[in-house]
Amino acid sequence: MTVTTVGLTLAAASGASAATVFGFQDAYDPINWTFTNSNADGFVNTGGAPASISLTGGDNGSGDFGTTDYTTTAAAAGTVTFDWNYSTADEPFFDPFGYLLNGSFIQVTDDGGGVVQNGTATFNVLAGDSFGFRIDTFDNFFGRGSVTISNFSAPIPEPSTVLSLLVLGGLGAGLKYLKRN
Repeated sequence: MTVTTVGLTLAAASGASAATVFGFQDAYDPINWTFTNSNADGFVNTGGAPASISLTGGDNGSGDFGTTDYTTTAAAAGTVTFDWNYSTADEPFFDPFGYLLNGSFIQVTDDGGGVVQNGTATFNVLAGDSFGFRIDTFDNFFGRGSVTISNFSAPIPEPSTVLSLLVLGGLGAGLKYLKRN
């Protein structure tokens, strides 16, 4: 009698596919985001979720630079996309809006543009990346910048991939040895 060990390679684990969630829900529900002010008195309004959220930057009168951030962690690798509608009572140069990716700020507003601007932003993330939104204030005077973010989509693990890995893991344990005569 010959005993052969059967090993299963879970190749899908390293290249797991991702699905997309639309809106601020599931892994990207507002409860899973972190709001942070640094020398700012900004705020976030999640009352429109899952369709949209609004972020408003600081205007605390300090005369110093400040930031208002709303961040989360990518649940899977893939593409993040969102529409943004920005306005300010100040000049856009003094209260720019953009997104954060692993701590780096990527500005999407135009410093020389109008006090009302809008657009669409798209960027890629890896599972575990930190990303989110930021409004800077260079002076904390003369009015706040504010943005509404809508049509948000981001990657989540593919449910069928997770189920497949669980099934394969169970099969691997059950087929540890195969007898042959």
